[in-house]
Amino acid sequence: MMKTPHRKGVSKGIDWRLTRFLLSHLALGAVSGWIFVGALFYFNVGGLGDLIADPVSGPLAAVMLLIVVTITWGSAAMGTAVFLLPRDEEDEDKGGGRRAGHSLLAPALQPAPVSVKTRRR
Repeated sequence: MMKTPHRKGVSKGIDWRLTRFLLSHLALGAVSGWIFVGALFYFNVGGLGDLIADPVSGPLAAVMLLIVVTITWGSAAMGTAVFLLPRDEEDEDKGGGRRAGHSLLAPALQPAPVSVKTRRR
């Protein structure tokens, strides 16, 4: 039976740091979204406070809005956190993935000469 090499100082278990990082930012985004929805209800923006005061459709409307805001704000918080992660110094040495000698802007367009034949009637 082959043993996998084990590096010194590295645990054998699963590294849950990224999962904890994403879930914590999901929770922050969801809670901030719930505070936003609470403010919408409290200040009756667009009649939402009156809508949830209705005993028939109010709880369903509130739950639907909370689910949508949780998904939207939670994923926005997770995405923002991922994009704000610091880059490794190794990545900066590579030049950002651009090819050498190419600029980001397209070359300027130049007018091409066109010969025009005229017909006489």
